Amino acid sequence: MNFERITPVWLEETDSTNSEAMRLLKAGNPLEGTCICAHYQREGKGQRNNHWQSKRSQNLLASFILYPPADLIQQPFLLSKTIALAAQQTAKSFTSRKAEIKWPNDILLDGKKVAGILIENLWLGSTWHAAVVGIGMNVNQREFEAIHATFLSADSSKNIDLVHVLNELQKNLSNCYERLHNGDISGISEDYHARLFGKSEYHNYRDAQQQFQAKVAQVLGDGRIELITQEKTCLRYDLREVKMQY
Repeated sequence: MNFERITPVWLEETDSTNSEAMRLLKAGNPLEGTCICAHYQREGKGQRNNHWQSKRSQNLLASFILYPPADLIQQPFLLSKTIALAAQQTAKSFTSRKAEIKWPNDILLDGKKVAGILIENLWLGSTWHAAVVGIGMNVNQREFEAIHATFLSADSSKNIDLVHVLNELQKNLSNCYERLHNGDISGISEDYHARLFGKSEYHNYRDAQQQFQAKVAQVLGDGRIELITQEKTCLRYDLREVKMQY
């Protein structure tokens, strides 16, 4: 895989880069690794139907078109792990702060969110045709509505070139995605877990019934998180069943 050779499409403004990528897919078969970037999104998407907020030309807003291996349908969360690794490696290359992955696929720097990932799939009947991988990374924006947010250039008074960040992301995505195609499932999972936030200390979580404290034990192959409470109870949740409380 060499997505670095693919020239990204830069848009001044769009509804969302994921939506733009989906329109390209429905109109034809774009080259794998096709990248759509925008200086501004009117309707940026985040996990749990949240809105991804970003000031114009301050952050990296990018979506990639991928055609995952057919057998990946048996372990679909492997793609999320792969993309999260690429985003974590990209963030780490621009800062000395600790870069971690917060389940399912947010990227944190010293415990604060610097990037988010949204994967949307296109199906043709029962066939998984393509995946649109949206990555929003805070680069130069210095003020956020969310308290627990940060940005790559916080270590310096100078801004970071968005194209430089994109080039690094394309390189890391190429390398990680090639590992996926080569069947390095155990290696990807091992690297993902090594960078997983919340394993070493207890954090507050809330499910439909209660708030509790737990550590992350692992993320299962189907994407569910396994938590261990202070009472040593093992709990498993999917994305919409539990949320970490700051």
